[in-house]
Order: sequence, then C-alpha cells, then structure tokens
Amino acid sequence: MEGVLYKIRESLNYVKPSEGAVAAYILENPEKAVSMTVNQLANACYASPSAVMRYCQSLGYNGFKEFKLKLSGDLAVINLHDLEQETLSPGDSIDKMMSVITNTNIQSLYSSLQLVQKDQFETAYEYLINAKKIDFYGVGSSFLIAYDAIQKFMRINKACTAYSDFHMQKVSAVNLNEEDVVVAISYSGETQQIIDCVKIAQSKGAKVIAITKYADSDLSEIADAVLFVAAQEDEFRSAAMSSRIASLNVIDMLYTACAYEDYDRSLAHLNQTYDIIQQSQREDTGSGRKISKNNRKT
Repeated sequence: MEGVLYKIRESLNYVKPSEGAVAAYILENPEKAVSMTVNQLANACYASPSAVMRYCQSLGYNGFKEFKLKLSGDLAVINLHDLEQETLSPGDSIDKMMSVITNTNIQSLYSSLQLVQKDQFETAYEYLINAKKIDFYGVGSSFLIAYDAIQKFMRINKACTAYSDFHMQKVSAVNLNEEDVVVAISYSGETQQIIDCVKIAQSKGAKVIAITKYADSDLSEIADAVLFVAAQEDEFRSAAMSSRIASLNVIDMLYTACAYEDYDRSLAHLNQTYDIIQQSQREDTGSGRKISKNNRKT
C-alpha cells in the first residue's frame, strides 16, 4: 500500500486550482480513475492533460502510469481489509462506533507505513543508535508520545529526556551538542514551540528527526530526517486520536530497530530494568504488609 489516497486528500491543502480539480475527482471516483487515460481523466475533471501529469509528479510519481499503478494497489488493500472510510453520525449504534474508530486507526497505520520512506527511517535510527543523548519534544497530546518514547529508550540504556514544560525543553536544547539527537513530534509540523526548540538544538550541532504529517511544513523543511504519519480525523477526532496512534507506532519501530541493532546488549539492559522493577515491587509489597500488621496492633 502506498498511501496514495491519503496523499491526495492532503494535497488539497496546497495544490493549484487546476490540479485540485484532478485531486477532488480522483478522491470521489478512485475506481474509475485507475481505468482512465490521461485525456479521459482530464476531460472528466475539466482540466488539461498537462495538469494531470503535473499533479501526479507533485505527489512524487514519475507520471500518470506509475500513479495509477500505486493507486490500484491501494484500492486492492483497502478492499481486502475492508478499510473503506466510514463516518459516524448522532444516533449510530455502539457497534458501529467501535467498528469505525478501529478501522480508522487501522487505516492510519497502513497509510503511515507507506508514507515513511526507508532511507529517512534508516537515517533516523542511525542517528538514535549513535546518539549520546536524545531529546524528545512534544506539546499537548504530542508530549504523551514523547513521554512514551523515553520510557522505551531508557530501558535500553539510552540517555533521554521529555519535558512537558516548554522552557525546560529550551534549556535542554541549548545544552545539546553534535553528539546528540532531537526527536520533534508535531502532527501539524507548525507548532511554534517545537520549531523554536529545534532551531536552538540545530544551532548547537544536534541532528533532528521529525515525526509529522505528510505535508510541506516548517518542521519537515528544517529536519535532518522526516518520518511522515497519516491520520483520518473528523470533528471529534482531533489530532489526539488516530495521528497519536500512528506516531506511537513510528516510535515503536524506531525503538525496535535500535534495540535489535545490538540485540545482546539491549536484552541485558531490559533484563536489568525488569529485575530492578520487580525487586522494587516486592519491597513495596513487603512494606505494605508491615504497615498493615502495625495497624492491626494499634
């Protein structure tokens, strides 16, 4: 799956009107579009053949033929997994609500997997493997992703931070150097607090990995490696929902790649952290029993 339909949907925010007409028609009629010639599609959306070709190239394809091939593959996966987008309305059953939310999240994961470019992912995890320190930056719901990340990476002995306070993020950024790495998480790619911290970190020589939506944004333009995520949002699914799940999945992929790079060493650290946590839990349980006995005596 190539995430073509997602790319088309997002492109409506930035393409020229003539190319936007092409995008809108394909979104409404994807099954028809894959069987059309360039001229037929151009006539159907009242555009020129050159506008159709320019639009396909703007999405990263060599031409209309490659675009149709990738779109056809997307449609096959969507039909196979029954991932056709549904919407919710007031009064819908609980069964439908559960189905729509789950299928939407699955769709976001499928699309995100195809949006992440292999060379960008390899660059990102190599940065992380070699990093002396990793700063994870996120604001609002993105901070929850950053906090999840440090809980994973710390367990394989990676020094990392994730501050919820913007001023502390800045303080941490100013103390980075060329041996350090920043992972900036912002679905919009335009969160000013994150952009400010990234620029400070880069001025100190740190490398920057961006986890953001598929679009030309301030964050994607300045980052050293960009990992795109997809999300299907409606009026109740603000970026705190399927985009969060897609971003968490990218974090999981990065963490696993880093852990498997030095499997034995990572496993040893995981075992150590597991043992110390288990020991703490036993000690806490023992203390609880003692307190309980003392309470009974009094």
